[in-house]
Amino acid sequence: METDVSFSPGIAVPIGAIERELGRVWEESGAAKTRASLINLAIYNEKPGSLEANSAIIGAIAGEHAMRAILIESDPSQPGSRAEAWISMHCYLRGSKGGSVCSEQIAFQLGGEAARSLQSVVFSHLDSDLPLVLWWQADFHPPIDGKLWQWVDRLLFDSRHWKKPSVQFQLITQITNLTETKLVLCDLNWARSLPVRQALAGMFDSPATLPELQLIRSLHIDHAPGSRSTALLLIGWIADRLGWVLTDASQNPTFTDPKKGIIRVTLSEKEGASITRMLLNSEKGTFELTHEPGSGLYITNAKSDTFPSMGRVVRAAREETREILLAELARGGRHPLYSPAVKAVQALW
Repeated sequence: METDVSFSPGIAVPIGAIERELGRVWEESGAAKTRASLINLAIYNEKPGSLEANSAIIGAIAGEHAMRAILIESDPSQPGSRAEAWISMHCYLRGSKGGSVCSEQIAFQLGGEAARSLQSVVFSHLDSDLPLVLWWQADFHPPIDGKLWQWVDRLLFDSRHWKKPSVQFQLITQITNLTETKLVLCDLNWARSLPVRQALAGMFDSPATLPELQLIRSLHIDHAPGSRSTALLLIGWIADRLGWVLTDASQNPTFTDPKKGIIRVTLSEKEGASITRMLLNSEKGTFELTHEPGSGLYITNAKSDTFPSMGRVVRAAREETREILLAELARGGRHPLYSPAVKAVQALW
């Protein structure tokens, strides 16, 4: 989580008096401040200090996406039961007429038994019937409790931070099975790869290059340390779209295309953005995407003896948490290609 500003979680209040204290704060603010809310955004984290970091993130996005934020810092391993709460507002000027538009924030520190009653904390402080977006910043833990997940409309998480992705994806599957079709999965790692996917697809827009998609024989990706899962999602997306089947799940995997052609895949770490280079070789051409350190651009280049060289410059992804989060909160639909991409490389997680 990237933040440049330090935020306090707010004013300490008794757990049973949160709504009353929020009402008092609004009364004292007079007519100069207007309450606004489009969603409930709950953020769950198990690391000390997360309340301050997440308060800063809410402060960075509330001006563009009004909400009621519910921040939770949890330690289920603590003995006994402990619960503390704070309230605050994030306010921004509205135009030239004066006054401010404000989003409410409720922050909790939970320990022991209180931490294991998460659904009660979240449900009792939702803002009416607005959609609930839950950003889960910790690992998912078994057993999966259906009471919590059935209330969630959009579940945000970041698979880039998982140490055991295969276990986490299994738990995600359990969660989606419990919620039937309501829950929308939003992997920030998948969102992070969108500009790369768009730039790569752009190389095959031409009638001259499009046929080469069915003749790919090798794929190489350079990714940043800690971003192997981002690279795997890209491979899964390509494999699903082109009908590749994983036949060798070793360190350098191999796929087979619908015509039984063999595709060899290699990955390597390189300092820089999540994805710094992709190189696809077909039977007749070479297709390369690069992202130089510090550059805000992708450079793509397609070469072959059968068609003229084609190069493009495409705006690269902004990988700050704020930008990715705002893009996800603005979405109303699902990510239909995400689950197939995950399944296409399931044995590699």
